[in-house]
Amino acid sequence: MSGGPGVPVLMYHWVHEDPGTALSLYGVTPSAFRAQVRWLRRLRRRSLTLAALHDHMTGKARAPRGGVVLTFDDGYVDNAENALPVLEEARMTATVFVVTDRAGQTNVWDAAHGDPPRPLLSWDRMRALDGKTLRFEPHSRTHPQLPTLPPERAREEIEGAKKRLEDELGRASLAFAYPHGAYDDRVEALVREAGYAMALTVSQGLNRPGDDPLRVRRTGVTSRDIAPTFLFKIATGYGVMGMIRS
Repeated sequence: MSGGPGVPVLMYHWVHEDPGTALSLYGVTPSAFRAQVRWLRRLRRRSLTLAALHDHMTGKARAPRGGVVLTFDDGYVDNAENALPVLEEARMTATVFVVTDRAGQTNVWDAAHGDPPRPLLSWDRMRALDGKTLRFEPHSRTHPQLPTLPPERAREEIEGAKKRLEDELGRASLAFAYPHGAYDDRVEALVREAGYAMALTVSQGLNRPGDDPLRVRRTGVTSRDIAPTFLFKIATGYGVMGMIRS
């Protein structure tokens, strides 16, 4: 284990009154999200940007005590409608990882599970929001299982997402989130070659100085979380079962 204080990175997907059926684990209700942000504030947790986390992991600047990073995967409209007002009220920030070629459409990659489609933010909406409470970063072009793709297809998903986001938002991108949390050495090399400074996984744990910024650890927040399990996650970077397996 690397030395130094660890920073948890929390991973959300949708924040909606209807978390779904087959995929309900990936959602939280607006009331649950509000309660979780209140816990963060009560514990004097401070939201950090990914840039600050990068500096912490690479030894450029140590993160302040109580730092936590909030992330959302896929770019759902409800992130802006339901999560954003809560974050603004709490003066906290978050990063939303978007599927660049599906902006303004729906989460077609989840269609086989049978839940109703969920709308995704448009580029116009992202341009209006970017750089304030929310910052947007790439999550591939179409949300595939990258390790299963031929090398050139995988490269297009990784590099193409970076170019599209930079073209649409008019600024450089910093970080990539592996779709489905799936990556291998080849995919990681493509992310590095594309020029990303960070990549986020779904491996649990805290992030410390000296850890690899292309393997940022994240802890998923789910519809099953109650106060004790949520507090355990922000303290350890693990879910209870994840801690047991480790």
